[in-house]
Amino acid sequence: MPEETSTPSKPRLKLDSIILTRLLGPLVPFTFLLILSLVLSLTVENFARTDNMKLIAVQAAVVAILACGQTAVIISGNIDLSVGAIMAFSGVAAAQVMVLWGGGVWAGVATACLCGLILGTVNGLITAYGRVPSFIVTLGMMGIVHGGAGILSNSVNIGGLPDAYSVFGFGELFGGADRHGIPYAALMMLGAALAVHIALSRTRWGRALYAMGGNREAARLSGIRLTLMTTLVFALSGLLAGVASIVNVSRASVASKDAGIGYELDAVAATVVGGTSLFGGQGGIPGTIIGAFLIYTIRNACSQVYIPGVGSLGPDPQRVIIGAVVILAVLYDRYVPSRLLNRRQAQ
Repeated sequence: MPEETSTPSKPRLKLDSIILTRLLGPLVPFTFLLILSLVLSLTVENFARTDNMKLIAVQAAVVAILACGQTAVIISGNIDLSVGAIMAFSGVAAAQVMVLWGGGVWAGVATACLCGLILGTVNGLITAYGRVPSFIVTLGMMGIVHGGAGILSNSVNIGGLPDAYSVFGFGELFGGADRHGIPYAALMMLGAALAVHIALSRTRWGRALYAMGGNREAARLSGIRLTLMTTLVFALSGLLAGVASIVNVSRASVASKDAGIGYELDAVAATVVGGTSLFGGQGGIPGTIIGAFLIYTIRNACSQVYIPGVGSLGPDPQRVIIGAVVILAVLYDRYVPSRLLNRRQAQ
């Protein structure tokens, strides 16, 4: 009798495909970040210094915290364009509580988180129960909340924050006058990333979000409450915007109604560059953190690299470069993984 040749079963092929897809997302930006960091370390004098590494980590922390919430929202098949505005409003409200109403540091922290949670929940309720596309809801909310922050602050920056509030932006765990520590901003970023990663990868809630983004109708037929899940994921995004405002206001030492302008795009960029699909159902937090660090490594390099006759690259060239990286990441997500999977399944 001829020997039977063993062929992979369909479930095994499907499992291999899922694993391959999850690895391809963060692997490309991580490789690019590694190569870029190596090149900059060899060519830019101050890039590899500890102070500069900490600066990149702290600068990336705000966007990374926002992007953790954005990742969950995009995985569910939605998008949140209001995170920057919610961050600005939460920071202004927290500053009002501390400076004008005499609240302490922890009262300001609680206010920032509560404002973000409430505004994010409103986004989710309107999207879920109003059956309005999240793009439209959060675009409208962005204008409402930015305007609300201006009204609340009388269109002026709020300074005079308690000295203890600066610890979130400038303090370091185990740091001292003669030794380096771990910035609290980076620890807050890691805490947010770990919490959302566990929620997405180890809970029924996270599995339901992936199911929603992958096939909304199939998720509904399987018993997932789409309205509840949508409300919760936007509430999470708003809460993390409130947390990001704590770091942002602390570093700036003032609360401004314009503090969040452009941050929603940076959060989406970090999410997409990190391998989360804009089409929903794919992605994860590790890639998002890599994406945030990649963006701020590029910005840091642009400010340090000197080009004869041009000088260092300012904000406008940085936007051009980061925009190009985002487009390339979307094109990669759109075509490369699917072709690799199809080739693997055809073997």
